[in-house]
Amino acid sequence: MLAAIADRIRSKSYELPLSRDYVRHWGLKEAIRELVQNALDSESPFEYAFADGQLFITSRFARLEASTLVLGSTSKADRSDAIGSFGEGYKIALLVLTRNGYDVKVLNGNKQWVPEFRHSDQFDAEVLCINESPAHRQNQGVEFVVSGLTEDDEAEIRGMCLRMQPSMSDVIGTKYGHILPSRPGKLYVGTLFVCDTDLTYGYDILPEYLQLERDRQTVSGWDLKQVSKNAWIDTGRLDEVAEKIEQGIPDVEYVEYGSTELVREACYRLFQQKHPGAIAVQSQEELNTLIKQGMTNTVVVRGAFYSQVANSTTYKQQVTHVVSIQTPKAALEEWYRDNKKYMSRLPAASLKDLVKRADGWRNK
Repeated sequence: MLAAIADRIRSKSYELPLSRDYVRHWGLKEAIRELVQNALDSESPFEYAFADGQLFITSRFARLEASTLVLGSTSKADRSDAIGSFGEGYKIALLVLTRNGYDVKVLNGNKQWVPEFRHSDQFDAEVLCINESPAHRQNQGVEFVVSGLTEDDEAEIRGMCLRMQPSMSDVIGTKYGHILPSRPGKLYVGTLFVCDTDLTYGYDILPEYLQLERDRQTVSGWDLKQVSKNAWIDTGRLDEVAEKIEQGIPDVEYVEYGSTELVREACYRLFQQKHPGAIAVQSQEELNTLIKQGMTNTVVVRGAFYSQVANSTTYKQQVTHVVSIQTPKAALEEWYRDNKKYMSRLPAASLKDLVKRADGWRNK
């Protein structure tokens, strides 16, 4: 009796200015993702367990101070390797899980936190409250316990986190993260699922290389294609990369905006294997022009593959002879395009007029 009274004396409640309908589009998967993310970002090894409709997520030797219940409070804002930086994660997870009817408790050292919705006299609204009481057993760190899970719930949670899934035998490691051939189109960041994409392969990107949008379920398409391209280049499997560039898969589409000479040379080798001694052009119009000049071994090459082939050192050396058999007008037009930015207005206008007059010239 006295112990129960002492527990009530030591109990307290924290009101959070979070309404029941906050992030109403979030469900179980998003809430658990936040709890897993916090565990992964902690200094402790990641520990979890499913048992009898419960999920246990443990961060040993960690501690949640009451100050972390303040919105915006976070210890991860300056860490590039941490996924979260908005200071809301576990509070919103508690809100969403409670709203969806799951029993949740947080064993926090010698204390226990239990969330509930309650009318606040201070805010005159129903808000999330965290009830604190002495824990019935000493805990070495922080443990989130979610009860009331079904088999489907467990499957949904496992699908959200790579660490909860069987290992894959075809993972390709890079400094940017992992390429996942067995998860086509799936994007994970720090092993946590973010969204489906239009990419051919799946990726698990390290957080420092890919900034998530605020809801952590979307990402900039530009950033994603840049990092997927960089990951493939980092594999060192450049002949394979060249084939993917030629095929036009979106994963390497942005190679035009950042490549290496080794990649360009790999693309040139592939081009030569398929079209020995040929000249690469970007359009049918260019093809017809060169054929009229007698260069019949010419091939139209599309997209990023053209930029890689045409800008390789070996290819440039191979086609230097083209200049010598250009028509005078073609030679002048090429020179004008390459140098007009260095010319003042009057010389540029004079040269442009000269190019027009070249229509009447003939090779002898």
